[in-house]
Amino acid sequence: MWRAGRSCGTVRGMEQAAGTVKIERVVYNGMGLAHFEGSPLFIPFTAQDETVEFTVTSRRKSVLFGEATRILEPSPHRREPECPVFGRCGGCHFLHIDYDEEVRIKRETVIDALSRIAKIRMEIAEVVPCPERHGYRNHALFRVGSRGETGFSMRESSEIVPFPAQGCLLLPEPMRSAIAALGAASLAPMTKVRARLDSFGAVHLWGLRDRVGPPDVLMEAGGFRFPVQPEAFFQVNRLLNSRLMELVTGLPDRAVLRAVDLYCGTGFFTLPLARRCGEVVGIEIQRQACRSAVAAARLNEVSNVRIVRDSAVRALPRVAEADLVLTDPPRTGMPPEVLRAIVKLRPARIIMVSCDPPTFARDAKRLVEVSYHLTAIHVVDLFPGTFHVETVGLFTR
Repeated sequence: MWRAGRSCGTVRGMEQAAGTVKIERVVYNGMGLAHFEGSPLFIPFTAQDETVEFTVTSRRKSVLFGEATRILEPSPHRREPECPVFGRCGGCHFLHIDYDEEVRIKRETVIDALSRIAKIRMEIAEVVPCPERHGYRNHALFRVGSRGETGFSMRESSEIVPFPAQGCLLLPEPMRSAIAALGAASLAPMTKVRARLDSFGAVHLWGLRDRVGPPDVLMEAGGFRFPVQPEAFFQVNRLLNSRLMELVTGLPDRAVLRAVDLYCGTGFFTLPLARRCGEVVGIEIQRQACRSAVAAARLNEVSNVRIVRDSAVRALPRVAEADLVLTDPPRTGMPPEVLRAIVKLRPARIIMVSCDPPTFARDAKRLVEVSYHLTAIHVVDLFPGTFHVETVGLFTR
């Protein structure tokens, strides 16, 4: 039976506690929740209803963290991870359970966050699973160690876990092969290397010492082409990107004269939204992303788009009016002043896209408090193997 490969730390000021518990459920951070001596206990790489022996490894106030030392009664959903470094590498959280159970957990964590944080109780309109659990990522930023080894960071550590011989399973085979073929002449110790698979099957690399990566690569989604510069954000799931684009931009249920796309990145939602609106203003602060968005609008001959390079906090108050605001903020969600600026515009529709259910629920709560209603919520599993999940919500006034 597989076991986690590393302790999370030590318990300060007490003998290391251990015992047997039953996992009640799996929460958003991917950990199994149980209770031990009256305190909540979180154990990674466990599954609901499993009985496990554990050791407490750290305590934060009244909350305990531990690791499973033995699975006494395994879940029927438990499986042997296909990745030999799972449990040490910090990239994945769910490879010890089957994919159907992973999708169920993600659905429940979205419902739980909305109920617990926002006091909103509603069913998910749609859950979109990924067609493949492995090989879906078109982008990776990996580390080079002091001896030239390549890999991702260890769980709860800055140490590097070298890629196994098969490479990272979340990456498609061409990316794994390109990374494995890198030699000492290419890799500078203690650096990071960026890899991206374009929409035509070519792998591009930046951060190598023996070659320079291209100024941009061509990505496709939903019939649009995007010249994406190296550090510009582009949705990473090559198998679901078009589905996500169609879902988000198809949510408005009536004609939109003017829309604002906050945190628009490379124009991923901006361009298809422009096909449904009179005018779209995209707001993005990252320089490379702005340049990519402008180039994409030109390449796709979309003329009713204006890209503004500025922060959402500064740019949004200068927008005179909008029927629709689409916002896809970072994982930290939207600052209160951005939410206030959105509400001041009084758009009839707000579409919020988020990869973090707790911050989505927090921002949803604020919108509901000012007379918006969450009328539809969709879940798209853009990140199989990890606890991250994309949430899409439509709010109406």
